[in-house]
This record gives sequence, C-alpha cells and structure tokens, in this order.
Amino acid sequence: MIALTQTIHTQNPFNGHFLVANVRAVIFISQVLGGGVSSSSDKHSVAQVAAGYLYQARLALSEALKYANVDSSVEVSIEKLDDVSFEKDGAAIDLLQTKHHLHQAANLTDGSVDLWKTLGIWAEKTKDDPSLPGRTRFALVTTSAVSEGTAAHLLRPATIGEGPRDIDKAHELLSAAAAASKNAAIAKSIVSFTALPTALQKELLSAVQILDGAPLIADLEAVIESQIALLAPRGKAALAREQLEGWWWPRVCALLQSTSPGTIAVTSLEQKLDEIRESMKRDALPLIMDDAEVNDAELSKLDDFCFVRQLRGIGLGQRRLELAKQDYYRAFAQRSHWVRESLVLDDEVSHFERNLIEEWQPRFEQMRDGLTAGCGEPELKQAGLGLYSWVENEARFPFRTLTNRFLSVGSYHILADRLRVGWHRDYVTLFAKQLEDA
Repeated sequence: MIALTQTIHTQNPFNGHFLVANVRAVIFISQVLGGGVSSSSDKHSVAQVAAGYLYQARLALSEALKYANVDSSVEVSIEKLDDVSFEKDGAAIDLLQTKHHLHQAANLTDGSVDLWKTLGIWAEKTKDDPSLPGRTRFALVTTSAVSEGTAAHLLRPATIGEGPRDIDKAHELLSAAAAASKNAAIAKSIVSFTALPTALQKELLSAVQILDGAPLIADLEAVIESQIALLAPRGKAALAREQLEGWWWPRVCALLQSTSPGTIAVTSLEQKLDEIRESMKRDALPLIMDDAEVNDAELSKLDDFCFVRQLRGIGLGQRRLELAKQDYYRAFAQRSHWVRESLVLDDEVSHFERNLIEEWQPRFEQMRDGLTAGCGEPELKQAGLGLYSWVENEARFPFRTLTNRFLSVGSYHILADRLRVGWHRDYVTLFAKQLEDA
C-alpha cells in the first residue's frame, strides 16, 4: 500500500483541498486491486492500474463540466455502463472507454489491444441493444496516438483539413486485421465484433469516436482549470480546481463502493460551481503592498495633496505625517492593483468607502458637539487630533476578509483627499478652495 501511494504521488501529486479525498481514492483502489507488490515490474503494473482508475474519475469531471449550465438533466457515472458514461432520462448518451498510460504509448494500430478490447465491449452492448449506436456516442479516450492510414485515424472526429471520417474504409481495415490476428489477448473481442451483422458493425463504427493524444492524468489539472477559469479571480484557478476536486473525489469513491451503481447529477456539480464562485468572491485578495517600503522621493510628491494639508491643519507631527503619506500611497497602489487586475467587483470599493464614511460621521459629529461656540484654533486642532487618533489606532474595517491597518487608514486619507471626510471641525471651508485649485 505504501509503494502504491508513493507511486501515485510521484506521477500526480494531489494536494491542498482534496488531499484527504485523494487518500480515500488510493485506499479504495488498493482494496479493489488487493494483495501486495513484490517487484519493480509489479509496482509499475499496480501504478498503471491505479492511475487508470484515477484517470477515469478526473476525466469524468472534465467531461461533466461540458454539460454544466448546458443540460442539467444529465447524470454521470463511473464503472456502471462503461468506464465513464453520461445518461439522460435513464438512457445512455455518451459511453467513454479510457486508456491511460503512465507514459504516452506507441501508435494505436489496427491490431491494437486497446482498440479491439474496446470494440469488443461495445459490440456486446450493441448485441444486447441494437438501437444503442443510433442514439449514443462511443468514445475511446486514449493517451496513445494514431497514424494516418489506420482505422483509428479514420474514426477520429472530423476536423478541418483532415477530411471526413471514412466508416467503410475503417471497417475494411478492421476486418482485415481481425482475419489476420493471432493475438490471443484480443481473440474474444474480435469474435464479439465480427459476430454482429455487417450493417450493425458499420453502424457501431459510425457512432465511434477515437479521441487520441488525450492529456495524461496530471495534465488534466490544467484542462479543468481552463474550464473553470471564469469562476475565480486571476491566479486562483488552481485553488478553485482543488476545491472542486475535493468535493468530487469522495462522491466518486462512494459511487465505486456502492452495491448498486449510482450517478452524480450535473445539477449537483452546478451547485458546487456556484458555491465555489461565491467563496472566491469572498476570498482574501492578494496583497502586494502589505509590507512594501515606499521611498522618500515618492512620498515627497504627496506634500501638496489635500489630505496632507488636512493633517497639517490639525497640527499633526512630521513623523506621523510621513506615516500617513505612506499609508495613503500603499492603500492607493493596492486598490489600483485590484481594480486593474479585475480582482474586485464593480461596487466593492465604493461600498467599502461608504462604510468608512458611516463609521467616521457620528464620531465627527460627537467631536463637534464637544466644542464650544467660541472655542479657538488650539481647541479645534486638539479635537481634530483626537478624531484622527481614532483612525490611526482603532479604525480597522474589513475589505472582504482583509483588515490590514494600512488599507483602512490609507483609504481614510484617500477620502480626506476628496474632502469626503475630515478632522478639523471646519475642514470643508478651510480646504475646499485648495482642493478646487488642485
């Protein structure tokens, strides 16, 4: 079991939010395979099989994402009707056979074991239900490649520049390969396929798609991340995938361990995607200015800003004034970065600023009420310093999950620069003309 776990981790290191789910999956696979391993070749064989099971589960998720918000009535299953299958109203619409190799294998030839074992499985299903090829896609998803001139190449999906699929030619090549084969490993599959009437053989091949050159199990991470990229802020697609797979793996394990094979509804996948999207909106934003040092040359450019004039107007000391300029600079740069990188929603900044103003306003009015009508400038400055001390020492309001000091204090200076808030009782009349001139 230890060797199996180490091998899987080397080939495809799972981490983060779905580490526990991965451990469950590996434990389950070890139970399915049974027994121990005694040699390096045995270890490779076990790893190959284990990776195949994990590949089915991860590919099923990638394929299920294609149905999300497109057709909510679809359900996905693993090892039920096929390796991976998709059903609608109880009827199969997609049957997928997966052939994963730890290292991308040689070409898929007309006598390939992977190809014929797959055709044999599908031929048995078609014998039981001859109408199946007319309403179901049979897809062979393989990490192997195919070459021109082979039946597998002719059964690939039609793409621009490669010409149409040729079912008759593919059937001719497969029939010749079947007649010439002496491979005992595929003898039973050949019998299953050739036992079908010729017309039904061709109808089955018409429903077959060979999807070669598929990504390896580790490479599917990037595929899934591209599929859910719109869920997450820039740079957080990997985190969104980990959350999604952390939800997915336990459900796959439950399906595989169930006495009666079940399905996972695409609607439940859609609900999880919505949940991740919402959690990403609430998630902490990246900080680039939390401990950033600002040089004196940059700070000196702020000397004539209105918020600096406001602070001088209440007699703030020079050292505290330099700290205020630094908070302003860092908050402005941080917020600008979030907006530039589209990491915040349209009204998040304005909502945050409204909260700051609403917290400042009653305190400002309390300060005014505490001043006598004929008080002089020293009393006004002292009261203003008291109000500003609240900003320096206590005002810590969250922007999403962030409560960093510089963000709250610096944002107050941004508001003060626009005269949305102030510290002196008469800040509007004192600094409005200067702001207008600026």
